[in-house]
Amino acid sequence: MLDFATKPLLLPEQDNSSTDAGPAAEMPIGSIIEGHGPAIVLLHSSMASKSQWRSLVARMRGTHRLIAIDLHGYGDSAMPECRDRFSLVDEVQLVQAKLAEVLAPGERFHLVGHSFGGGVALRLAHASPERIRSLSLYEPTAFHLLDRGDPTLREIRAVAHATQAAIRNGRSVEGTELFIDYWSGSGAYAALPPSRQALFASLLPKVPLDFQALLNDPLRPLDYSRIAVPVCLIAGRHSPGCARAIVSILAAVLPKRETHHVDAGHMAPLTHPDLVNPIIDGFIHSAEA
Repeated sequence: MLDFATKPLLLPEQDNSSTDAGPAAEMPIGSIIEGHGPAIVLLHSSMASKSQWRSLVARMRGTHRLIAIDLHGYGDSAMPECRDRFSLVDEVQLVQAKLAEVLAPGERFHLVGHSFGGGVALRLAHASPERIRSLSLYEPTAFHLLDRGDPTLREIRAVAHATQAAIRNGRSVEGTELFIDYWSGSGAYAALPPSRQALFASLLPKVPLDFQALLNDPLRPLDYSRIAVPVCLIAGRHSPGCARAIVSILAAVLPKRETHHVDAGHMAPLTHPDLVNPIIDGFIHSAEA
C-alpha cells in the first residue's frame, strides 16, 4: 500500500512542470457573501462547495456577514495549477486571497469548517491566529494529527489509495461510491439519484489532492495549542473512527475549547443542519459576548 505520509499523492496525466502554484488571486475563487455585521468565514467539505452552508447563511445573515468560499476544484474555484506538492497551505492561500478582496486589512473573523474545510480552517488559524475571533469545526479531517500506529490512519490511507487507483484506472463511479459510502455509510451512493451520482463523480479528481494535503501536513497536535481563541468542536456519534479520533486529539491540546456530540454522522452539516447550526450559532454569539 502506498504510504501517503511519506510519498506525495499524484493525479494521473497531470502537469508537474510548474514549481510554483502562483498567487491564488490569479485563479477564479467562488464565494457567497450575504448579511451584515461581524464576518463569519465558511469552508466546506470535500466533494461539496460554498452552497453546503446555505442553511447556516440563512439562519445568521440577519446578525452577521457570512462569507462561504469554494476551495480548490469545487464550485466556482479552479483546480490548483501545481498538484505534485499540493498542500493545506495552498488552500489557505486561496482563502486568504478571497478574504483580502472582501475584508478590511486586519479585520478579524469567525471561522467555520467541516471535514476537509475543517482541516483548512485549522491551518489558517495556525497561520493567522491574530485574525481569528472564534473557530467552529465539525470533524476536521486533519489526518496528519493521527499517530502513525493508529489503525484508523491505516484505514483512511487505504481509502485514499483505492480512490486514487480508481481514478488512474478510469473507474470514477467505483471511486466515487467508495468515497461517499465511507463517509456516509454503505449504500449512500446507490441511494442518490443518477444526476447527483454524476455530479459527485465529476468532483472525484480533486479528492486525491485533498487526501494528499491532509495526510502530509507537517504540523503535529501541539502545534495547534497556539490557537488561543474559543474553539467549538463538534462530532457525530455515527461517524468513522478517524474523524472522532481527530476531534479527541484536538480537544486535548486546544486551550479554550468546548466539545459537542450530535446524533448523526460525518456529513451532518448537510444532512442534519437542524442539529449542527444551532450549536455554531450559539457558540459564535457566546464568543462575541
